[in-house]
Amino acid sequence: MVQIAPLDRSHLPQVLALVNSHLSTVIPGWGLTAEYFWERLQSEPQEYITDPWVVERRSIVGIVRDRVCAAAHLLRYGDDTRWKGVGDIAWILFWPKEREAGEAVMTECRHQMNDWQVVDEQISGPLPVPACVGIPDVWPHISGLIEQFGYSANEDIDESVYGGTLKKIAAPGEPPVKGVTIQRDVGDFGTRLVARLDGNDIAHCECISDLTQGGQLPALAGWAELSEVETSETMRNQGVGSWVVGHAVEWLRLARCDRIVLSVDRDDEKAGAGRFYQRFGWLPLVRQKHWRGQKEK
Repeated sequence: MVQIAPLDRSHLPQVLALVNSHLSTVIPGWGLTAEYFWERLQSEPQEYITDPWVVERRSIVGIVRDRVCAAAHLLRYGDDTRWKGVGDIAWILFWPKEREAGEAVMTECRHQMNDWQVVDEQISGPLPVPACVGIPDVWPHISGLIEQFGYSANEDIDESVYGGTLKKIAAPGEPPVKGVTIQRDVGDFGTRLVARLDGNDIAHCECISDLTQGGQLPALAGWAELSEVETSETMRNQGVGSWVVGHAVEWLRLARCDRIVLSVDRDDEKAGAGRFYQRFGWLPLVRQKHWRGQKEK
């Protein structure tokens, strides 16, 4: 018999074990602290656009013989927002051998969506850490449960997470094209490295050197994130993109980072971004998807 209950602090150690066991299959060694996880159930300050749209939150657990075997976190967005009428299962997890608990929690999630009278349901799936944007393919028990309850993959959100080390990457050296210079400034997410030629931006990337969020996530120490990598069409296949990323790597080494993580969407991967990153020794770790219910918008 599975008991469904609201998630409270007494459940926190067991829920955190469930969460971190799943997270460590996505990025090696990653884990959340109890306080950080608990705070993210109340709000997601990093989601500064969508989090203010949330008007209701609910977290539940499925308990079998005094053990938390499944858990989920649900959101409802307000009627005066862009996501009017949307209900989101922000994440749902269960131990693979406790399918019944997973089914019971998912059934309760669907009941809650009906009570909220949402017109659109989604399962975004990510845990509150960088680069996690959906349900990864290393959680087949989760995607199997979601399919069982009638959800289908959202083809608009399909990303791979790449990761690796910075140790053996050569220094960038001289610019591959005469007259190209490197400039560092503040980007939208972190430090921005820009290659310029005749005053024009011909390639750039951004890098974040502290994923611990000021020490709140000590398990992420030494990890960096790379994003917004782009080279202008006229300068592609000339080594400029690799040169800019090389400068980002050097900057991250100075910040005492030795590992990196980054997300690549499906279209960019098809266009060759995956092969580009593999030249640095960074390999795909997981592919992630969002899922959507069958209700009409």
